[in-house]
Amino acid sequence: MLKLKKTAIAVLALGSSAVFAGTMGPVCAPGNVTVPCERTAWDFGAQALYLQPSVNGLGYAGSTQVGTVATYNEHAYRWGWGFMIEGSYHFNTGNDLNLNWYHWNRSATITPGAGFSNSTAVTSYFPDVALQAKPKWDAVNLEFGQHVDFGDARFVRFHGGAQYARINTRRALAAGGYTTAAGVSTPGAVAIERNLTYNGFGPRVGADLVYGFGNGLGIYAKAASALLVGSQGFNGAFSTAVLNPNVHTYASGSRTQIVPEVESKLGAQYTYSMAQGDLSLDAGWMWLNYFNAAHQGAGFGAESRADFGLQGPFIGLKWIGNVA
Repeated sequence: MLKLKKTAIAVLALGSSAVFAGTMGPVCAPGNVTVPCERTAWDFGAQALYLQPSVNGLGYAGSTQVGTVATYNEHAYRWGWGFMIEGSYHFNTGNDLNLNWYHWNRSATITPGAGFSNSTAVTSYFPDVALQAKPKWDAVNLEFGQHVDFGDARFVRFHGGAQYARINTRRALAAGGYTTAAGVSTPGAVAIERNLTYNGFGPRVGADLVYGFGNGLGIYAKAASALLVGSQGFNGAFSTAVLNPNVHTYASGSRTQIVPEVESKLGAQYTYSMAQGDLSLDAGWMWLNYFNAAHQGAGFGAESRADFGLQGPFIGLKWIGNVA
């Protein structure tokens, strides 16, 4: 029995010493980080965009009054179609020079609900309210890119360049109703038109991450950011037939403004190789936002600033052809 205990202790001692001595586990060898072979090619592509805008910071599109409870309505801008077209020149070992243009605009009439205001002496009620919104966005990007391979299935395209952007948000509000003062109701109407614009130019950087599954299939995540400096302006008119039937108030202003911009895309792509080049189909969802891009002066109440953003799906087609 004593010999058995000594044998067990010896086995445990040998095992523990092996543990403390340690042995090399699985060795992870890092993958190669390479650039593609030298190549000269052209590509041309286009995307269809279906996006919804948001203009945050300019208050609400009227309110609906039920008893003593007021419910404020957001600026529910409508979805609209746009496009992106691009062209690139590929050269050296994974370099490219890309020029692309995004364009989107939407014109829609929104019925936000009845407007109601109440002061000590005057009560105004406007059951007939219509808001016409015409947001518009254009962006032109010039990018210099570098393609880097991380193994066989992953690659990243780093890029830097410049962006020019133009943003316009025009809103026209018309309301009909009546105003009650000292027990007397007077029919009236209110009309407000505001036109907010921004034109900016500045540097832009980003990265496109792609993971391939083989057979031409892949998924990607893309992100970019820009810092723009440019002219920010507003103009418009205000009139009310209740207080001053023939008097219109006009206001306008302009200033220099720095506007940061961020954007991202998530999507999937399929590439089909042909004798004369490659044809790629991709689809996904995009988001972008320009911070403090819209400015409304104090001519229409309190001074305010607003972001301008877009989000929604897209689908596109690109052809890449080699140059002999």
